[in-house]
Amino acid sequence: MTIKIKNIFMLNSKLLRQFIAVAEELHFGRAAQRVNIAQSPLSQAIQKLEEHLDVQLFERNKRNVTLTAAGRVFLEEARQWLKYERLAIERAQHARNGDIGHLSMGFIGSVGYGFMPDLITRFREQYPNITFRLVETTTLDQLEQLQNHNLDVGLLRTPLASQARGVKTRFYARDRLMVALSVNHPLSSRKRISLKELAQESFVAFSRERVPAAHAQLIAACMEAGFYPNIEQECAQVASMVCIIATGLSVALVAGNLTALIHPSVRYIPLSDKTPHLHQEISVAWREDDQNPALTSLLKVARI
Repeated sequence: MTIKIKNIFMLNSKLLRQFIAVAEELHFGRAAQRVNIAQSPLSQAIQKLEEHLDVQLFERNKRNVTLTAAGRVFLEEARQWLKYERLAIERAQHARNGDIGHLSMGFIGSVGYGFMPDLITRFREQYPNITFRLVETTTLDQLEQLQNHNLDVGLLRTPLASQARGVKTRFYARDRLMVALSVNHPLSSRKRISLKELAQESFVAFSRERVPAAHAQLIAACMEAGFYPNIEQECAQVASMVCIIATGLSVALVAGNLTALIHPSVRYIPLSDKTPHLHQEISVAWREDDQNPALTSLLKVARI
């Protein structure tokens, strides 16, 4: 059954507050004082409200004012209306201040085992009402998604081969590469390994097409140690790389915070080389024109 309401646009917070005052006082004189208007305009406002709703809300006689059954139902709904109005205003103000909201964050796989969880944990201690959508993807894909407004912020590898238009990056953390190899590898018991000891090894590397910076970093580090790496396997995800290492087919250079990714068949061993090619820089990236207050809050926590 369809119920028609006359002039629904007349329903507003002021009118609802006037109705609630009469409904709670059950006296037009006291209600008028409560909402700070004269009794006659208040009485006229309630009559117009009943006309618009096509419902009698009050029983009136010379001695009493009482709510009808419909009036009691409308009173509860009117209170809820005002409650949600206040809530909407408060949430809008909190969102403006960056206290609530939503962020879409991209991250490269290696930071998912340390830097990214640590940042979000610290952030949520201060801003528990901001929600996240997390996307593991490459640096290049993050830049594209930032430009296309599919991400608000990214944790990616820098320096970039070329600066993406409209995207800002700021240094966040530094990591150091180490070697990952099978527990059955002859060098697996060592406390430290030099790169030149890996000259005859088969390497698994990040894909040149999808993760060119990491691929180039492996080659540069090995070349400085006097050899070109024999790259027999390529992959795009950290977890896939660790699985390949576990087979014993290949070794790899991986980010230091990856020690949190425990695999029973893989060992992570520090490298003794002093080359700067073993250092990895992690940065936060975001669009220059992004006005999301939640992003401002995140950058503040990240000390960007």
